[in-house]
Amino acid sequence: RLIAKFAGEQSLDLSAGDAPSADGDAAAWFAGPCTIFECDWFDASPTLLGGRFDVAFDSAALSVVDPSRRALYAEVLHGLMAPTGRILLVAAEFDEESVDPGMLSMGPHSIGIGEVGELFWGYSVEILEEEDVSELG
Repeated sequence: RLIAKFAGEQSLDLSAGDAPSADGDAAAWFAGPCTIFECDWFDASPTLLGGRFDVAFDSAALSVVDPSRRALYAEVLHGLMAPTGRILLVAAEFDEESVDPGMLSMGPHSIGIGEVGELFWGYSVEILEEEDVSELG
């Protein structure tokens, strides 16, 4: 599970919260000071998750969303954020034409800073770090 991987990478103890009900509730996981919800992203709402959030960390999730659904993904995230909320987004920008199309079917998909700015129009968007991974294989 990615949740367990995240907790392990951050050296956090992971414990399960309430299991989802038949009504489609989100499962809660606790990892140190973090509460992580497991549910269908496109069903997420402040009501389902118990409120709005001050901070969100997207570790390449947007990159695997089909490009045709990115606007909906961003709309859901906008709706989950508190008015002064902040988002840390990890995404990759690369030349998709240089990659075998079969490798891209499930993502990741390239996303540039311009598109990020359009999707997250209410936020100040800046690149915090860039890494050239072309030689990593």
